[in-house]
Amino acid sequence: MTSSVRTFLPVVGDVTALGQVFAADPSRWLPASRRDGAADRWAVPVRGGGVTRVVAVAVGPPWRAGSTWWRSLSWEPAPEGVGAGAFDRLLPSFDGELGLHRVDDTHGTLILDGWYRPPGGALGSAADAVALRRVARSTMFGFLTDLAAQITSASVLSGGGVPADPRPDVTA
Repeated sequence: MTSSVRTFLPVVGDVTALGQVFAADPSRWLPASRRDGAADRWAVPVRGGGVTRVVAVAVGPPWRAGSTWWRSLSWEPAPEGVGAGAFDRLLPSFDGELGLHRVDDTHGTLILDGWYRPPGGALGSAADAVALRRVARSTMFGFLTDLAAQITSASVLSGGGVPADPRPDVTA
C-alpha cells in the first residue's frame, strides 16, 4: 500500500538562476550526492527519525508546465555495509515529482509530490498509519531543506546573485 506525501518549501533568490541550476545536471543540486552507476542515478543521504541513511536516487529530465520546472524523482534504500540488509528493508521507497515553481523574480517554491511505500506489507502500513507517517513527512521536508540550500548555493555561485533578504526594512 502506498501513502501520498506533498511538501512545499519557499526559496529566495534569482528564480531564473535557480531554474537554470534545477534544469542542469542533478549532481549540481542533489545534497551530498555521488554518482551511483547509471547516468541518472545518485547515492544521496536522507535524514529521518534521527537517522541518516543513503538512498539510491533516480532523476528524470526536466520539463516545464506553466511557471513550474518538474523532474521525476524516485529512491530506494541503498544497502550499506555488512548486516545492513535487514535495516534497509525497513526503509520506505519513494516515487514522485520534484518541482521548482516561480512565484516572482526573487521567490520560488520547491515542491515534492509523490508516494512512498512503507515496508513490511500490512504490518508496515499499520505502523505507518499510527506513527511512521510523521517520520516520512519529516524525511521529505529534510530532503527539501537540504536541496534548497544546495540549489541556492549553486545558483549564487553561477552568477545568480545573492538571495534577497526576506526581512522587511526596519528603520529606527
